[in-house]
Amino acid sequence: MKFSKLIEFSDHSGPVYSISQSNKFVYSSGGDKWVARWDISSLKQDAFAVKLQSAAFNIFHSKSFPLLYIGCSNGDFHIINTDNREEIKFIQHHKSAIFAIQDNLLKNHVYTGDSAGNLCIWDGSTFQLELQIPLNCNKIRAIELLDDGKKIVVISKDGKIRIFETTYFNEIQSLSINSDGIQSFLSIVDYCFVGGYDGYLYLVDLKNNSITSKIPAHKGAIYSIININDQYFATCSRDKTIKIWCVSTMNVIQKLELKTGGHKNSVNSLILFGDKLLVSCSDDSRIIVWKIDEPKTTVIP
Repeated sequence: MKFSKLIEFSDHSGPVYSISQSNKFVYSSGGDKWVARWDISSLKQDAFAVKLQSAAFNIFHSKSFPLLYIGCSNGDFHIINTDNREEIKFIQHHKSAIFAIQDNLLKNHVYTGDSAGNLCIWDGSTFQLELQIPLNCNKIRAIELLDDGKKIVVISKDGKIRIFETTYFNEIQSLSINSDGIQSFLSIVDYCFVGGYDGYLYLVDLKNNSITSKIPAHKGAIYSIININDQYFATCSRDKTIKIWCVSTMNVIQKLELKTGGHKNSVNSLILFGDKLLVSCSDDSRIIVWKIDEPKTTVIP
């Protein structure tokens, strides 16, 4: 498996903080207070655009509905119908920046987490607030689903993983990872990876509630961890690099950096587009699309 640069988009005039995808489109949000859309099939910017009052630190497109959730630095929460490009809900509930958004189709929930440590549970149809949980954990940086939505894991700046069941939202498990804070989380089959502000990648055994390995992975905070397939995953960091890892050996098989066409500044987010493209965004105002090439197999007659 090898990654090569396909194209870059540089129409944002400030750092690109977050990206998300749906169908043939990639959505991006930046410090310029715009949310833009890119047509990956044509490799061009689409006419879709949303102008905001403040920068969006996190955007998330629903997995099943034409809905884009936008979390802003001032706590504003926008919900946009991406088919007709209309805002269907504007919520001013959070009093601080929204860093984490997730939806749960099993429970018809939308989750948001802010920089004051508040976890909010919203009805996925009416977008009415069902519950707010003040976790007193500093910034909530990621909310991920476990067990197909029966549980969620909350990743926060206090360095602790918290797991909640999604019926009554009781905290059923927690694990302290470090004192510097954690930023990202990925579960692949039997593996759970946590990215730290300290640049370490932690391998976590949730069944035994323990850290099984601590790997010096980057020279800065690990902002995103994504699954490529059951054999490989990718990380990106404040240190300006993207690394591709082998799950079984925990070795880096490729490093994407400036000298290979990569980013000049902090790499803030990664998404997998289909199974052949990796997309990254950065403080350098660019979005880069990377092509994934599988090695050819030689058949000997």
